[in-house]
Amino acid sequence: MKPRFFNLLAVIFACLGLFIAGCKEDTILGSSVISVGDTANTISIPDTLTILTKTAISGKLKTSVSISGIPIYHALGTVSTDPIAGKTTAGFYFQVVPPSLGYSFPKTPDSAILILPFSGFAWGDTTLSNLEQELLVYEIANNDSIRVDSSYYANSFTAYNATSIGSARIGFNANANHQRIKDSVSVRGKMQNAHVRIKLSQDFVNRFITEAAKTSGSAMGAYSDFLNFQRGFYITTSDTNNGNALYYFLLNGGSDFTRANIQFFYTDASSGTGDSVKYASFYFDQTKDAHYNRFTRNFSGKLAGNLITSPTTSDSIVVVQNEPGAALDILIPFAKKLPAKPIIKAELIITQYKMPGDQSDIYYPPSRLYPVRVQGDTVVSIQDRYPLTSSEPLIFMDGLRRDYVNNGVTYSQYVLNIPRELQRAVIYQRDTLHLRLNGAVTFPGAYRLLAGGRSLSDNNLKIKLKIYYAKL
Repeated sequence: MKPRFFNLLAVIFACLGLFIAGCKEDTILGSSVISVGDTANTISIPDTLTILTKTAISGKLKTSVSISGIPIYHALGTVSTDPIAGKTTAGFYFQVVPPSLGYSFPKTPDSAILILPFSGFAWGDTTLSNLEQELLVYEIANNDSIRVDSSYYANSFTAYNATSIGSARIGFNANANHQRIKDSVSVRGKMQNAHVRIKLSQDFVNRFITEAAKTSGSAMGAYSDFLNFQRGFYITTSDTNNGNALYYFLLNGGSDFTRANIQFFYTDASSGTGDSVKYASFYFDQTKDAHYNRFTRNFSGKLAGNLITSPTTSDSIVVVQNEPGAALDILIPFAKKLPAKPIIKAELIITQYKMPGDQSDIYYPPSRLYPVRVQGDTVVSIQDRYPLTSSEPLIFMDGLRRDYVNNGVTYSQYVLNIPRELQRAVIYQRDTLHLRLNGAVTFPGAYRLLAGGRSLSDNNLKIKLKIYYAKL
C-alpha cells in the first residue's frame, strides 16, 4: 500500500508543479471555466469533511501603505448603531509639505482651510436617516511623530495635542447645520469636487505666518525641518458622536481639491486678474509625508462579541468584516486524509445568513472575500494567490459577491476556489489547514457579513466545500 501511496504523491507533486508554473503564465482559467462536468476524467467527493467555523479578530492591518499610482483612501466617522457588530470609530493621521522649499507667503494670510476630498464612497446609513457627525482636527504632539519610512497599523497610536484646531459637522444629506458631503462645492465661483472644508484656528495661522517670515532658519527651508515644525494632523470624530456611517477620503489626488491639503487664503489686490483672493496650498505628498488610518471596534454586548468569545469548537453562524475586525476562521483538521489525487477545483461556498433586525440592507456585506493561511501567530498568502505581483490569481480564486436565491429570498454568496492550497495540505500532510477570511482591503473597516457556519441546520446556507479531482 505504501509504494502506491507514494507513487500517487509523486504524481501530485508533478501536477502541483504544473499548477504553480501555470500561475506564472499570462492567463489563468477562472473557477467558472474549469471543466468539472467531464465525469469520464473527473470525480467529486461528498461534502462530509470535518470543517470548523469560528468568528475571530483580524486586527494587524497595515494602513500606512503608499504605492505610486494607487489611491490612498482613509475612513473617518463613527458607526454606533450596527446591531450585529457594535461600534466602529475611524480617524486618520497625515502630514503636509509647503508649496516649495524656502516658501514665504506673498501676502499675509488671514485664514486657513483644511480640505478633505470625499472619495464618493460611504459605508452605512446614507438614507434620510443619516446622522450628523462632528469632525475634529488635532495636531500631532511635539513629543511624538510619524515618519514616511515607518509602518503604521490600524491599531497604532500617535500622541496629539489635547486642544483641537478646527471642527466641522458633516452628513450625507442636506441639513442647515452641517456640510452635505456628497455634493460638489463652489469655491471662488467654481464648482469643485466634493470635499469637506474645516476652518483652522487663528493661532495655527499665526504660527505659519511667523515661521514663513523668518529671514534665516525657517522650517520652510527643508522638508525635514518643516515636518519637525509641523508634525502632522489627526482627524477624528467627537467622543459623543452617534454616527451611522463611515466616510472615505482621498489623500493623494492630483489637484488641490482631490488631495488632502491646507489652503492659506490671502488678498492680493495687485494681482491684475480680477480675483484678489488667493491661496497657498500646503499639501499631502506621499513620497515625503506619513499617513495611516486608525480604527477602534467595540463588539461588547453584540452578536459579534459573543461569537468571538464563544467557547464552542465551531459556531453555526459567523461574522465577517473588512480588516481590522471580525474574520471567519475555517479549520479543516483532516485535510491530509483527503484522497491522494490531483485536485482540479476546491470551492468554499459561504452564504449570507439573515435574522430579523440585522439591518443588512444598511450595513451590507463586502463585495469580495479574501483568504489567507494562518501560520502560527501570523498570516501568509495561500498557494492559489501566487504570484503576488499578478492580479490573475484573484480571478482564479474568485470570492466575488453574487446573488443566491433560496425560497424566494435573495442572499449574498461567495465562492472561493482554493485547489492549490488544499493540495498543499495533502502533499505536506498538514494536521490542520487553517484559513482566515476577511473582506477585501480597498475600504478598511467597512462592510459586515453574517454568514452560515458549518453546523448551521439549514443546508442551503451553511458553509460548503466542494472538491473535484482528476481521475488517475
